Amino acid sequence: MSKLLEIAGDVPELKFAAGDVIIAEGKPFTDLYLLKEGEVEILRDQLSIGKISKVGSALGEISALLGVPPTATAIALTPCRFAVVKDAAAFVTGNHEATVEIARNLATRLSWMTRTYVEQIYDDI
Repeated sequence: MSKLLEIAGDVPELKFAAGDVIIAEGKPFTDLYLLKEGEVEILRDQLSIGKISKVGSALGEISALLGVPPTATAIALTPCRFAVVKDAAAFVTGNHEATVEIARNLATRLSWMTRTYVEQIYDDI
């Protein structure tokens, strides 16, 4: 089990079928979804920017931390199950361990993107 799933504890679950929109870019969203099973495609302005399949990966964390609508759309590529943390903003501001774990996950994504795109830029020069 992932650290975030452990921290969240016993919370409700939500299931999505392949093809379902889980989160829509720009639409209000206040929960935090933690992936328990499945694969999710992330789209920004209808452009695919990645896939998530790691158990414990969070969806909605940027909205929770910044107080903004979702910055991307998440679509289930396969049947998915999520642990649902209601009121994500309260969860991350009231739980130091959760905030640190989310920060680690975001830093890992940023590091990967920086490495990937910086290498791509240098390859194009």
